[in-house]
Amino acid sequence: MARPFESMRPVLTRQGPPPETARREVLLIYGAWSGVWAWDALAQDLAAEGYGVSLIEQPGHGADRWDLPSLTSIHDYADLSRRAAASLGRPVLIGHSLGGWQVQKIWETVDLPGVLLAPLPGSGLPWRSFLKLNLSYPVQMSRPLRGLPVEVTDPAMALRVLFKDLDEAAVAEHVRNLAPEPALVCLQMALLLGLGFGRPRPKPGRQPRVLVAPELDYLFPPSTQKKLAQQLGARYVELEGLPHELYLEDRQGLVKALLLDFLGELD
Repeated sequence: MARPFESMRPVLTRQGPPPETARREVLLIYGAWSGVWAWDALAQDLAAEGYGVSLIEQPGHGADRWDLPSLTSIHDYADLSRRAAASLGRPVLIGHSLGGWQVQKIWETVDLPGVLLAPLPGSGLPWRSFLKLNLSYPVQMSRPLRGLPVEVTDPAMALRVLFKDLDEAAVAEHVRNLAPEPALVCLQMALLLGLGFGRPRPKPGRQPRVLVAPELDYLFPPSTQKKLAQQLGARYVELEGLPHELYLEDRQGLVKALLLDFLGELD
């Protein structure tokens, strides 16, 4: 049976100098519910330093919204990202949350340098986070069991789970940009990966890897992320005072500085 995105070409937007003069090619892969809009400031910063920055937009996200099939899988997203990476040669991979999980899938077949920002562990949502979400948001968490997508439309929920110190107007703007995620995607992240279905099996690599854990991540606590970094052979970095959507609240430019240092070491 053909998968939903099997015949689709990855949709990429690019910033920075042309490939022949760029210092390195970089692929940014965002997380669940998000879109390339979330990378705007960070992509511009990296491009201004001479890097060719490509951003992949997953189907049904961004400005061109459409209802994805309920059986759309996180593996469908990962396959599109894998093909996007292949089209860029040997890019540096930067993945946030579910995008970080996709990087782990890419590492199953190709050894590329990469940075994981608050990544979804290969085994999915930690059970403590699963319990917290079910107790706090039972209606939303039950939707995938009925084959329905999950939407983050409540600003209070978004502020608690994804953000921390954004003002009301900023949270409302981000919530308007968040796209629904299909039922199977949510079931995989929350439950099926933890039961052993479809976990990535990234191979050890010689290319450098860094895992960045925000201290105040509601979904993936630093203790979980530190263990994942050890499994992946990645350098572990914990950033104080930042929530899950760390680069959207990074007023001190910690994420930008870390990424530029990482890329600079590859030059």
